[in-house]
Order: sequence, then C-alpha cells, then structure tokens
Amino acid sequence: MAASPDEIADVRGGFARMAADHPELPLYAAICAAVADDDETASLLLAARPGQRRPVLWLAALHDLVLRRPDLPAARWFASVVGPDAVPVGDPWPDIRRTVLDHREELAHVITTRSTQTNEVNRCVYVAAALGRVCADLPERPVVLVELGASAGLLLGVDHYRVELTSDSDDVVTVLGDPASTVVCAGTDRSRRRPPVGPLPRIVGRVGLDLDPVDLRDPEAVRWLEACLWPDVAGRVERFRAAVAVTVATSPTLRRGDMVDDLGDVIRSAVAGADSPDVHVVVLSSWALTYVAKERRPQVAVVLSDAARGGMPVSWLTAEPPGCMPGLRLPPALADRTSGTVLGARTWRAGHETEPGVLGTCHEHGQWIDLA
Repeated sequence: MAASPDEIADVRGGFARMAADHPELPLYAAICAAVADDDETASLLLAARPGQRRPVLWLAALHDLVLRRPDLPAARWFASVVGPDAVPVGDPWPDIRRTVLDHREELAHVITTRSTQTNEVNRCVYVAAALGRVCADLPERPVVLVELGASAGLLLGVDHYRVELTSDSDDVVTVLGDPASTVVCAGTDRSRRRPPVGPLPRIVGRVGLDLDPVDLRDPEAVRWLEACLWPDVAGRVERFRAAVAVTVATSPTLRRGDMVDDLGDVIRSAVAGADSPDVHVVVLSSWALTYVAKERRPQVAVVLSDAARGGMPVSWLTAEPPGCMPGLRLPPALADRTSGTVLGARTWRAGHETEPGVLGTCHEHGQWIDLA
C-alpha cells in the first residue's frame, strides 16, 4: 500500500525536528535537514515496525551500510569509517542521497527488521550519579542491578569504568568507578548546589533484560550497535570498542524477554543468584521505557512493589523523556517540556513506597548532568 501524504509529512517532520534539536552534529543534522525536504529518502522510514519510526533508525541503517561497505560514496563522510581527520569539507547530501537510493531495498530491509538499541556508554555519567544518590541511604547494602532494555549490557558495567564529573572549567570534580579503567566516561556537572555524588555501591549481581539482547561475540551484532552510535561525537566509537572488551571480560547476564511481563522473574532469579543474602535491587531504564506503550508503564511499579513486599529494598531509576516515568510528579519547570532527559527515582523501603522524586536532568548521552 502506498504511503499517504500525511504519513510522509509526519516522517519528514521527525527529521526536521532531529536536525533542529542537534545542531552540534554537523553530519547528522545536515542529513536530517535534507531528508526533511525529500519524500523519496524520507519514505524509507515507513518500513519501520510500530514504535520504531524514528530518524535515528534511518540513520543507523545508513551507518551500518557504510560500515559494511566503506567503498560507497557516502562512507567518506563518516568519521567512524575514514577517521576524524579524513572527513571532507562540503555538502555530504549528494553522496548520501545517491547511496541511499542506490541501496534503498537493502536499507528498507534493515529498517524493517532492526530496532535502535541503547549502547551509548557515556550514559554511565548519569547512571553513576543517580546510582550513588539512590543508594546513599543504604551505603553498606550490596546491589543487584537490573537494566531494562539493556541491549548488550554495556551500562551494567558502570563500576568497571572511570566516570569523571567535571566543572564548567573542565576541572575534574569527582571520579566514580574504576579510576584506572580503559573506558572513560565524562560529563559536566551543572548542578548549582553541586550535592555530593557517590560513592558507587558494591554491585554483586547484574542482569540485563531485552527483547533482543546482543551477543558481543557476534561481529554482526556488535557492528549494529556501533551503527546506532552518532559518528559526529568525538571519541564515541573508541569508547564503545573499549567498553565491549570490558563487558566481554566481565560477562553480565543478559535475559531475553519483555521489560514488563518478565521483570518479576528476572528480579527473583537475580536475587537468588547474588553472592549476598541481603541485597538492594536497583532497576534502571535509560531511554528504554519510552519505547514501552504508555498504558503498560505503570505495571513496572506494580512488579517492583510486589518484589519489595517482603522488606527487600527496591529502587527504580529512570533516565527518560519528561512524563515517561509513571507516578513521577514533575516540577513546573519540567512539566511542559516535551524533550530532554529527566532523572527520576521511585523507591520502596521496608515494604512501602516512599515519595517519588526527580533527581535532576541530564543530556541524553551524558555530556552533562544537573542534579536537584
């Protein structure tokens, strides 16, 4: 069935918003601005599965193509393929458009069968800050960390990375995790009051839950994760590759399943397998809950409340778009926002839920945090 004008207009609008929201990305902003005015290339995104019709999937499919085929005209514009010093100056769109249209069937197949997956390791900047904050009332209690939408489980290794929080002048303020790690995550702490962050808890169990978990021993799967990265951001590819090596060595448990329906079983299994009898379960989602239907999201809290019924402390951390975490009351400054990332927390102690709270805001890829 041919796409309707309204469908194509909606897709083009998504690319226009992506370009407007990310002027710091010279390649991807230029591509998105061009696609927003081009029905023929924009319409490829209509092949996406429900909930996946987002420009980032179109861009990932193109990135995957040039990683596989560095001989294509578009490849020379990708720093991840040719290196940051070899990217030419000029308009990438003629080469991009030619490559996209010459390989439209291949790209449409990837868009139809794939989904974007969380794999930006620098998100550990806000994961570490939020984890330190939510565990502050239980400093001696070891943690079982469960990530929803974990992809390859790269964020589960937060304590194995060096996480640097810097000031506006780029002075290092706080280092969390392993200061000697080959994986360095860094972000600016914009917090006006700059409350203390950390230290990280002792993590005795780590489990990722995903509909399609990624086996890091599979080169094709790893390449797709790399394709989901934005090549405009300096250092991302190198950090990703280092994190893959660390994660392979530490081998977190990855479970295939639904983030809502299978969460209870995953928590019970993770707690049973921990090497400590008294644990604090921390469930994390980072730009994953937004892909769950809005009416299903409150069920996560029901599962966690049930897990906490016997007195085990349970915390739910989210780094999601405004309004995505159910039960979280946003302050007026955030209530009307439709973009950005809000750090939220819901906690259960002694079998009862405490008052949910907004921990702050952050850049979606950890470039900065602003804690409340």
